[in-house]
Amino acid sequence: MEPEKFEIRSVTHRPGVITFEWDDTGDEYRVYKEGELRQEGPVCDFTDDYVKDGKMYHYSVERIRNNRTEDVIMMQTSGLNQKKDAHNPLRYLVFTTIVAKSQVALSWERIPEAETYSVFKNGDLVTETKDCSYIDRDVPDERTFYMIRTTRPARKAEEPMSAGKSILGRIAGKFNPDSSTEEDVTEEFWITKVIGQPSKLLLPAEEWREPDPVGSWRMRYTTFLEEKFINNPNVLSPNRTFKGDGRYFDPEGESFRTRGDVTLSYKDPGYPLVFRKEAGKTVAYGLSGRKREEGTASIDDFTIEPLEHDGREFGFELKHSVGNPITPAPTIDYEVHAILRRHGTFHVTGYHDQAPHHEVYLDKGDGWVPIHRAASKGLAHMSEVIAYQHWVASNFE
Repeated sequence: MEPEKFEIRSVTHRPGVITFEWDDTGDEYRVYKEGELRQEGPVCDFTDDYVKDGKMYHYSVERIRNNRTEDVIMMQTSGLNQKKDAHNPLRYLVFTTIVAKSQVALSWERIPEAETYSVFKNGDLVTETKDCSYIDRDVPDERTFYMIRTTRPARKAEEPMSAGKSILGRIAGKFNPDSSTEEDVTEEFWITKVIGQPSKLLLPAEEWREPDPVGSWRMRYTTFLEEKFINNPNVLSPNRTFKGDGRYFDPEGESFRTRGDVTLSYKDPGYPLVFRKEAGKTVAYGLSGRKREEGTASIDDFTIEPLEHDGREFGFELKHSVGNPITPAPTIDYEVHAILRRHGTFHVTGYHDQAPHHEVYLDKGDGWVPIHRAASKGLAHMSEVIAYQHWVASNFE
């Protein structure tokens, strides 16, 4: 005999409202929001009309039979924000994660002009789809990393200068042997979701215990050059090559172009936010291979701004624009918007030039975890006329 099907069937988002329905097994149901009981009875739908635009929420639905919890569904989603961020289009993207005994279901708001989404599970491509959803029925009882990737032409993007990026990107592509012209005018979008062990998520309310609060969060964002030496894309410059960092992705990598470390302490009064930034040394060599000059870039335009804070979650925004200190060259540009919650969930989103290498890590007391790693597509991709890469990473644990 097949087990009774108990899954969320639909989720609807409207401004200020989230509604969802689930399978009717003929039982009683309890609906919780952020651990608080909001509805009880035989009804198989729930409407939450106390929703803030863009804010993330956690719900659980318990199936009750003979006063005993037989099954649990967990859902994480966010309120619909109709005002999108043109520079950072993934910041307010609605992404819904549903965890049940029988499935992990992912759904996301459509990215305008994106046609196909590639879905990865623990680094392996599992499907390509035109739909904005994916259901995984092979659910191991372990932490799982999902990623959705897609692209769209920059000329169809909503961000300012997108048309200029498209036209000038084609021109830049002709002088960038490390990439195709198509890459130069294509925006990339990466969505990463980390889902915790289902057996620890799918607990009835009477057994669930709030996780130990995070005492301190750390975030590290590093840019670096993988090569030991790299050619200057400006062929007219007397500085023909630069010393690279000679390494691959590594949170403790000692050599880098720039590094920003953010520490948020929830255990200290006032929840202090500490920001440390630095730039690595730039060394240039001439045509003969001899060192011509060296210098360290200014980090005045590498800044942090604290955002929302209510004692349970803290947000901040990083802005980074750092140039080459010894020769005219495009700056390394990126922005990050981060929310780090006291109970251990996070939502970090941003965009950056597609060069050099970018790596982002989080640590909540148990070591660095990579949330974003993007390899360089060539220094010409630091130009403002080349399309950006957009990314978002969050967890449900």
